[in-house]
Amino acid sequence: MIVSEALKSLRRTPLRRVLDKESATWQALGDTAIASRLNGASGALPAVAIADLSPLPRIGFKGRGTIDAMQKRGVIVEATPNRAFVQPDGGLCLVLAPGEVILLSNLAGDGAAFGKMMSEWRLEDEERTYPLLRRDSHAWIAITGVRSAEVFAKICAVDLRPHKFANLSIAQTSVAKMSAIITRADLGNQLNYYILADSAAAAYFLDCLLDAAHEFGGGLVGWDNIRAIS
Repeated sequence: MIVSEALKSLRRTPLRRVLDKESATWQALGDTAIASRLNGASGALPAVAIADLSPLPRIGFKGRGTIDAMQKRGVIVEATPNRAFVQPDGGLCLVLAPGEVILLSNLAGDGAAFGKMMSEWRLEDEERTYPLLRRDSHAWIAITGVRSAEVFAKICAVDLRPHKFANLSIAQTSVAKMSAIITRADLGNQLNYYILADSAAAAYFLDCLLDAAHEFGGGLVGWDNIRAIS
């Protein structure tokens, strides 16, 4: 574990203890710290790479007027449930229902727009939407690699193989007996999934993913590894 004095006061991921055991190198990112590397290495990715992206910015909005409110703010989105829309900066807008979205930052962690949305939202505007602090409620995990879909086959009933589950599709389902939101969001030509799951049970959830990935040579990697793909 490598932690400077300046990083100790920053907000941490719910997976901090797990990553500390992997000798994580922590890097400041806004008001938080993210595990940029694990075990002091940044080499080739394993066949299935799993990374904690929980420190990256994200926010949700819910209500009948959500889609209109997002479009008004320049978000690229349509009222198509279970579909993700790529934003100009590389972030994603996940449409869970006609009245609910989650916005994920790009992999660089550029979340200034989310802070602006939060600070400018006012109940008296009567836009029929309200913000949800998804950064607090949901951990964010990436699982990437050619055998990623095979990992899900062991712990999820939904068929997430690439020829069945198109890029930018979303599945709201159960993974390892926990509710989760799975988005296929390929990084270049690399198969990649983002998972949002209850932050309170993030350590258990990650343990289940790692157990399922072990058979395929899977393992944990750092933020730097994932950014290097895109």
